[in-house]
Amino acid sequence: MKQLMIYVAAIVFSVVSISEAAAQGRGKEHDKARKEFARYREKRQKAAYKRGKEIAKSYREYYKERDQAYRRYVKKEKKRYRDHDRWYYDRRFYKHSDYVYFPTYRTYYDPYRRGYVYWRNGGWVFAQTMPSFMVGLNLGAVNVQFMANLPI
Repeated sequence: MKQLMIYVAAIVFSVVSISEAAAQGRGKEHDKARKEFARYREKRQKAAYKRGKEIAKSYREYYKERDQAYRRYVKKEKKRYRDHDRWYYDRRFYKHSDYVYFPTYRTYYDPYRRGYVYWRNGGWVFAQTMPSFMVGLNLGAVNVQFMANLPI
């Protein structure tokens, strides 16, 4: 029995000492790996920031070029800048400065923002261009209502 107690004590002592030695072994190697990872992460963050700046610059250039092309088009076609859609100048509409509501299509035309507000995927959406479901319609023959003071 005494020998069994000595064996158990020896096993417990060896397990405790091995686990302590393993815990202490994380010193220099672990710090080195942690510093390496910090440098790697910082390098990646700088690269991502630089890439983000490049993308933003390319977007700015694209939209600047696009706006210049639109201004040339407006000048060439002798239109007003950011003009309304052509149908808005029809006899039916030119005396109204209110919102135009197309009840069949549940769509509003906002003359102040020069765009369309329509119901899509459970919410109201604003778009500068005519919705695809209205393209090709004879808007002179479509049922419309004029509405004022809408909180659009």
